[in-house]
Amino acid sequence: MLVRNPRGPLVRLVLIAAAIGLFLGGYYWGNQHKLGNAGPPTIEGVLVRPARELPDFELQDTDGLTFTAQDLREHWTLLAFGDLTQARGHLAVTRMIDASNRLADRQDLQADLQLALAADTQAPNLARDFSRLSRALKLLSGEAGELQRLRAALGAAPPGATTTADDGGAPFYLIGPRGRLVALFPSTQGPAAIAEDLTALADHPESLFPDIDE
Repeated sequence: MLVRNPRGPLVRLVLIAAAIGLFLGGYYWGNQHKLGNAGPPTIEGVLVRPARELPDFELQDTDGLTFTAQDLREHWTLLAFGDLTQARGHLAVTRMIDASNRLADRQDLQADLQLALAADTQAPNLARDFSRLSRALKLLSGEAGELQRLRAALGAAPPGATTTADDGGAPFYLIGPRGRLVALFPSTQGPAAIAEDLTALADHPESLFPDIDE
């Protein structure tokens, strides 16, 4: 004797539609969670949230050209404070270039990265020598007031100040393509870790500037 299937065509159609709806809903939610609602990546350095606006300032490079806040836009910039006549300045430049070199497998990001060292003065002869080490390197100088305005905005210690954790190195300030401070790399953070953090942040720029419309 044949037993009639208790699930008629209409019931089966409703079940199929429900299954498709659950699949599409889960797919949409998963993508929203993965892309739209994801926060910034975890880094070894210190993430600045929200990304901090920088004031107008005016410095000069080794060619006497003006360098302002506008020159920080459309690039990633590692910025530190240091005098080339002192070991702190030498170490900062070496560490910056080392971090940049570790981006060799990300040539797009490497080409987009500026390295900037700022001080009241930069010895001309030393500046010329160091500028040959990397085309990305910008050796900046300026009036004390201009530098102090920038230091204050970045949360940097005043010149000559020391802390209990001072190891003679210089912290790096990472400024994003929007011209905002997005991260701080302590003086103890090595070039490899800096390169890894920079890559992670550059791969998720939308999570750094959620308040800015494209």
